[in-house]
Amino acid sequence: MSVRVMSQVWQLELPDSEKIVLLALADCANDEGGCWPSMATLAKKCSKTDRTVQAAIKALVAAGHLTRNEVIGKGCNYLVHPRTDCTPEEISPPKRATQTPEAASDKPSRTITTSKRAMRLADDFVVPDDWIEWALAERKWSDADARAEAASFCDYWQAKSGRDAVKLDWLKTWRNWVRNSRRASTIDGKPPPRGGYAPPVSDLQALLSQSAQYRKHAA
Repeated sequence: MSVRVMSQVWQLELPDSEKIVLLALADCANDEGGCWPSMATLAKKCSKTDRTVQAAIKALVAAGHLTRNEVIGKGCNYLVHPRTDCTPEEISPPKRATQTPEAASDKPSRTITTSKRAMRLADDFVVPDDWIEWALAERKWSDADARAEAASFCDYWQAKSGRDAVKLDWLKTWRNWVRNSRRASTIDGKPPPRGGYAPPVSDLQALLSQSAQYRKHAA
């Protein structure tokens, strides 16, 4: 539970259903606002139906208080970022009218959104199968090699601390990791030959036959 995020949620003026759903998400969130509760967990926490929770989440996303990211086969990731700092600016028409360049008023909002979407790799994160399939096609690894690389990826980023450990797009981070990996490529699950070109068996048999005939004539 993030006390900081929950305190921000309490300050918001929201409809009852939206506020209780956002509080439930904040109760599951880490200090960066990230959380991964299932729909059943949220419905139980809020004492609401799945449909009510889903409608509240949709409204919170539209209002800019929540980011929802669906991961195929893994459910949904949420990032809670209550827009308490944006509310006064939005309800002040004179201020908006006096600022002639619209880009100037939009820029701070984009900066805030970008910084709040960045998040650490969760401790229970597992590289999805579609990410593994991309790595297999990109590097010609075996499935075992790709999953070993995925384990190294998770171990590295979950152990890393500081600002570099927070990323906006973990899929792109994974793709860059795969491209920069020194793990040797494989073909059909077998490592490439290390001794250079290996002639076909038929060619070897022909060479052995010629060698035997040469020794016979020499004798």
